[in-house]
Amino acid sequence: MGAPGKRPKLLSIEGGLKTVPPVPITLPPDMEGEWNIAAADLQGRGLLSSSMLPILETYFISLWTVREAKKSIAEHGVLIKAGNGALKPNPSLALFRSGSEIVARLSAELGLSALSRSRTGIRNQELAADSAADPFDAFDL
Repeated sequence: MGAPGKRPKLLSIEGGLKTVPPVPITLPPDMEGEWNIAAADLQGRGLLSSSMLPILETYFISLWTVREAKKSIAEHGVLIKAGNGALKPNPSLALFRSGSEIVARLSAELGLSALSRSRTGIRNQELAADSAADPFDAFDL
């Protein structure tokens, strides 16, 4: 095992998906655009396989949960009144904390975070994918 905090280099997957899979029906509709962007990025770098789809889905469900928790905290505050009138922490804080941990971990593992994308291995993959891309693909020529 490597040094603490050191991530393995992401390598292209033989037999990786050739197209971006549809958005899972379990994801909220407002996550569709982000799913398509991230899945296309991973697929373009040869990192997306069918076995990774549940991980990507978990990432987006967690990201959505964090956003919803932030809305609740903004609306109700950090402290809310309990049934007896005493103040207690907003339960959305726990959702926010656990969801944020999952988002951070999976974004690093998937190479979706800014920090993880700056790692040499991922940056080299992006450069290789960019250089291999046909600039006329978008025009169906």
